[in-house]
Amino acid sequence: MIMAVLMAKLFSRFVVKGDSLPFVMELPPYRMPTAKAVLRHTWEKGKEYLKKMGTIILAASIIVWALSYFPTNDDRKLQAENSYMAKIGKAIEPVMVPCGFDWKQSVSLLSGVFAKEVVASTMTVVYATSSEEADALEDFEDEANGSRISQLIQQNMTPLSAASMLLFILLYMPCLSTIVAIKNESGKWKWALFTMAYTIGLAWIASTLLFQLGSLII
Repeated sequence: MIMAVLMAKLFSRFVVKGDSLPFVMELPPYRMPTAKAVLRHTWEKGKEYLKKMGTIILAASIIVWALSYFPTNDDRKLQAENSYMAKIGKAIEPVMVPCGFDWKQSVSLLSGVFAKEVVASTMTVVYATSSEEADALEDFEDEANGSRISQLIQQNMTPLSAASMLLFILLYMPCLSTIVAIKNESGKWKWALFTMAYTIGLAWIASTLLFQLGSLII
């Protein structure tokens, strides 16, 4: 800050002709917010968030359900393994294996493109209907507290792979609505695509390092 002021004075003395003008900055008056104003703004912002995210999450959940349900199979044990969701997950699984993810975790991360909250719901659908755990599906449906699905995920994920997945979710691209907002603010798709590319790359590198180094230590 001091260096900036000194440089400005030197510039005004040797470059700018004439008398230098004083630096003036007007600050807005600060007031203590009232409870009514806080509640009103909280309600407006919260309602706007629920309206946008509720629509996105609902649409994404329907898409995930459809991809997990079709094509239909008479054998419920093979339903998830032969679904479109499984085919997509197995297609990207080789890229995600260094991070410690199988096809179920990979496709769950892919669904998080709509909204990161969808990752949890996708894992619920995929793990609860996979062929290995299909025998326990009825028990899961009977338990309202969701403890069964937690057990199914714990059986398929180690603490290290879970930490790697949490790190990936933290770093990889924001939801589509944010990407569209970046495009609208910048006026070009290249910045939105650049944001997607470097965040996904950063998340993959960080998760791979965590999982690979952790595998050597543990």
